[in-house]
Amino acid sequence: MKKKTRTILAVDDNRDNLLLLEAQLDKMGLTSILKDNPYEAIETAISEQPDLILLDVMMPDLNGFEACQKLKADNRTSSIPIIFISARTDTVDKITGLELGAIDYVTKPFNAGELRARIGVVLRIIELQEKNLALANYDELTGLINRRHFFELFKREILQAKMKSQMMALMLLDVDHFKSINDTYGHLAGDVILKQTGKILRENLYPLDVAARYGGEEFTVLMPDTSLHKAKKAAERLRGIIDRWQWEAADNPLSVTISIGLVAQDPNHIIDCRDMVGKADAALYAAKHKGRNCVVCWNEIDTETEEIVESQAQDYHELQAKISSLTRELRTQAMGTVSALEKAMSLAIRDPYLEHHAKHVQIYATAIAQKMNLSAELTGRIGTAALLHDLGKMGMPGYLFSKTAPLTEEELHIIKQHPSASTQILAPLGIFYHELQIIRHHHERFDGTGYPDGLKGREIEIGARVVTVADVFDAITSDHLHRKGQSYDTALKDIREGSGTQFDPEVVEAFMKACKKHKSEWPLSKPKSVENRSRETVTIGT
Repeated sequence: MKKKTRTILAVDDNRDNLLLLEAQLDKMGLTSILKDNPYEAIETAISEQPDLILLDVMMPDLNGFEACQKLKADNRTSSIPIIFISARTDTVDKITGLELGAIDYVTKPFNAGELRARIGVVLRIIELQEKNLALANYDELTGLINRRHFFELFKREILQAKMKSQMMALMLLDVDHFKSINDTYGHLAGDVILKQTGKILRENLYPLDVAARYGGEEFTVLMPDTSLHKAKKAAERLRGIIDRWQWEAADNPLSVTISIGLVAQDPNHIIDCRDMVGKADAALYAAKHKGRNCVVCWNEIDTETEEIVESQAQDYHELQAKISSLTRELRTQAMGTVSALEKAMSLAIRDPYLEHHAKHVQIYATAIAQKMNLSAELTGRIGTAALLHDLGKMGMPGYLFSKTAPLTEEELHIIKQHPSASTQILAPLGIFYHELQIIRHHHERFDGTGYPDGLKGREIEIGARVVTVADVFDAITSDHLHRKGQSYDTALKDIREGSGTQFDPEVVEAFMKACKKHKSEWPLSKPKSVENRSRETVTIGT
């Protein structure tokens, strides 16, 4: 798959500065748009939707801070990341820029390598966001949107239809006798049929239509601004294409057909998504009852079938109750993808610590939460957050984790962005809402000297206070690429000494109780018998 070319909007009232930025962006293989007028830049951001905006602070008429406020207040541009590039070096200015929503602040004159590294971090975060959004919104097998995202779009389209007084049609499609196909030819053959059906839908719908995999062998097509007559013609055309397709399974010719249930309604008579889907589902059931390989409209169902439909509607409502279960599956799938990415990163850097760190932290954090008698629901959230807490590191240069020399101030600055980066990657998914604050604040310190928000004491989410201790314990006891892990006793001593400064004393107390319970098993990184290692000066839990 061809890598997407990224577009960067650079805004500075000094043309020479713009040319310098253009040269750096060109070295990175990026497309640049240069603007020396902030008002024009805002209009360009709306129309061109760049991937990133580089924004000067000191400009006449409208300064960079004011331009940033306007961009973040507009829904069309609020999600575009902004990096300030300014000659103003006061800490107050940097804080102001970040509080306005910028993702970073670079001072002039900038170091070319540093600027490229910071832009690279932001672009890698964007890339991970896009991958996770695809995971959350699309069905992997067919490439169509999934059921959850379909209902999000459906609600929006109903509102649009009501505002414009337009008809709306919906069809539900089901592959006939699909279970028999799977039983006879195997699930791989079934997957080929589902994949090809999805491809046929994508290639034979009207531009505004929305196709989705509804579940199993069922598909759905939403048709905005479409009358019943037009929708029925489209449904018959799809049915015919699939019926005539040259299907094969295990090198044997195969007959594949679909049944379609169709409903079209005036928007003023649409109660909600569930009502319309229920009618299409009833029409689909009637098409199956009629003999399959046909299209049945809701308004064509006779009285006898209508009685059957009422029973089917009850079944439909029961199916709706399973949506929460599907959401849990999606969370599990997302976390599996993250684990695979973390493993790939650890292999690339050749640091075994990174491969197992998240899982170790989850086990430690869960044990601490249980000793604190936290609710099962909160304990589960803490465990999930622990698995995802370092996701933002995957968007950062690999050399930072394998470097033997001490990190520079700028390199530490990049590393310290990973909690915020993790939440920026996960937030668009909409399925880790409760875990985001835990992840963002797992490097806050109890005395208020941590990052990224400098929270203090009980201001820090309890889950973050738990993950902090678990994270540091694994960091101390694990072997890293260029240093050996410390002993179990050393780790306990360091954490006790950090009680009240780096760590919440209540959490430390629970951690000690958990250690006592699991003394024969912990640390997970290596056997407990590893003792008497020479202590090294390290930055704990960076």
